[in-house]
Amino acid sequence: MARKRKTKTKRNSSLPFHILLIVIFSIFLYEQFRTPILEQIEEVQEYFNEQLNGRGAAIPKVEGLEIPRTLIPRKEQIITHTGYTVSYNEDWRLPNWVAYELTREKVQGTVKRATKFIPDPQVRGAQAQNSDYTNSGYDRGHMAPAGDMKWSKQAMDESFFFSNICPQDRKLNGGRWKDVEEKVREWATADSVILIVCGPIMGKKPKTIGTGKVAIPDAFYKVILSPYQSPPSAIGFIMKNENVRGKLQEYMVTIDSIETITGINFFHLLPDEIEKKLESTLNIPLVFKN
Repeated sequence: MARKRKTKTKRNSSLPFHILLIVIFSIFLYEQFRTPILEQIEEVQEYFNEQLNGRGAAIPKVEGLEIPRTLIPRKEQIITHTGYTVSYNEDWRLPNWVAYELTREKVQGTVKRATKFIPDPQVRGAQAQNSDYTNSGYDRGHMAPAGDMKWSKQAMDESFFFSNICPQDRKLNGGRWKDVEEKVREWATADSVILIVCGPIMGKKPKTIGTGKVAIPDAFYKVILSPYQSPPSAIGFIMKNENVRGKLQEYMVTIDSIETITGINFFHLLPDEIEKKLESTLNIPLVFKN
């Protein structure tokens, strides 16, 4: 019995040594990883402080940054095509929004413009037909313009799907709205990459065209973000669905104001403070000042 008690006492006496080893090893690991972690945290904090102060590096690339989020109940089917993503609204026979990325290389594409408007094969349910627009007095107005899809024949052809089309005043389509589209291409060329979301602004009881009862928008919006320049910048446009005139600056608005009108949250994947600053400020890009 005495030997058994002696063995037990010896075994217990080794426990503090094991605990000491664990503590020493833990301190070693902590010191090894503490400095890199603190440095990373400091780098991130410094990066966001620089962004908020309007200087420093551009926003890191975020996959799907251009895709907005609808905040109010609305019929919606999300469809991804080669050159754009659309939120399709069967009730209106129109897109809620169309979002895409435009790069300098895409602007330089040489694909010829398509000519045939066709139903979107991915749409579930009703959509517009060519007959709805015939003699309606409205153009088949692209949201993602054909001029931004010259980099791919498939992207060009898909831009003529009716899920990307709205009834648009003819003089608007060939006038100030076209001017904005051309300026957007200039911006993409200057900054290398921009993100665009556009779509209709609808009244409570919109008028319709055709037997398919395609809703007529009251106005159109376009929001543009240049995220990868230093500092990043963004701007919004609203134009009534009529022959608007005047300088483009007259139709510039904050993105916040478009969010309020449409119930859509744009660029919501941005850090909150950066999103707040970009969307609440009316910063006119250089290409729109000329």
